[in-house]
Amino acid sequence: MPHTMKTIFNVLDEQSFRYVWRLSLLMVLILLILSILFGNVIFLEPFYIFPITIVSWYGSKKSGLILATVSTILLLSIRAIDAELTPLALLSYGLPCLLSFSILAILITNFRNVHRVESAAAYTDTLTHINNSRCFYHELSNEMVRSLRYKHRLSLVYLDIDNFKLINDSRGHGEGDNLLIAVAKSLTESLRKTDIVARLGGDEFACLLRETGQDEAKAAFSKATDLLKKRMKSGRWPVTFSIGLVTFEKMPEDTKEAMRIADELMYSVKNSAKDDISYMVWNGNA
Repeated sequence: MPHTMKTIFNVLDEQSFRYVWRLSLLMVLILLILSILFGNVIFLEPFYIFPITIVSWYGSKKSGLILATVSTILLLSIRAIDAELTPLALLSYGLPCLLSFSILAILITNFRNVHRVESAAAYTDTLTHINNSRCFYHELSNEMVRSLRYKHRLSLVYLDIDNFKLINDSRGHGEGDNLLIAVAKSLTESLRKTDIVARLGGDEFACLLRETGQDEAKAAFSKATDLLKKRMKSGRWPVTFSIGLVTFEKMPEDTKEAMRIADELMYSVKNSAKDDISYMVWNGNA
C-alpha cells in the first residue's frame, strides 16, 4: 500500500496544476453522483477530504479553499433536494462541513510549505548553499537512468582542494570557509544552469555535466578552472586543485561505482603532481 501511494504521488508530481485541478474536480463530481445515488445509505462526506487534500498540496491555499467551498455548496444542494430543510438545519449541516474542509486546506498547505523548506535544507550544504552529497547522489542516479534510456553521455567531475588544511591551520577556519564559498561560487557561475554542482564534504566538490561528451566537458571545465585560479589569486589563497573528469559513454553499475571511478582519477592527480586535471572516457572496461 505505501508503495502504491508513493507511485500515485510520483505521477502527480510530474503533472501540471491544471491537470491536478481537473482531477480533483472529477473526484468531487464522482462523489456528488455517489451521494445522489447512495447518500441515504452511505455517509460520503469524509471522502471529500481526498480531492481537497490533493488540490491544496499541489496548488495553493486559495485553490484548496475554493474547492472546500464548492464541495460544501454541492453537499448542501443535495441535502436541500432530498429533504425540505429549514435554513437553520442547512446552516447547522453546511457550516461544520465548510469549516472542516477549509481548516484541512489551510493545514495541508502550511504543512506542504514547511515540508518544502525542510526538503530544500536536507539537500543543501549549509556553508556554501549549493547542493550537498545527498542531493548530488540523487541527481546522479536520476541522470544515469535518463542517460541509459536515451543513450546520452554524461561527464562527472571530482575536485579536491590541494593544501586546504594549510589555510585552516594558518589563517583559521573562518578563512577556510571563505575559500570553500569562493570555490562553490566559481563552479556555479562558470558551469551551465543545467549542470549539478555539489560540495561532498570537507574540501571535496563534484560536478555533474548532463548530456556532455569529453570535448564539451573539457571546454566547459576549462572555464571553471580559469575562474577558480582567478578567485584563489584574488583571495590570496595559496591552494591548487586536483581534478578528475570522467566521461561515461556507457553507464556504470550504480552511482557508487561512478563516483569511485571519478574519485580514483582525481587521486591519481593528487598523488602525483597535484594542481592538474586528468581526463578519462569510460566505456565499461574499468
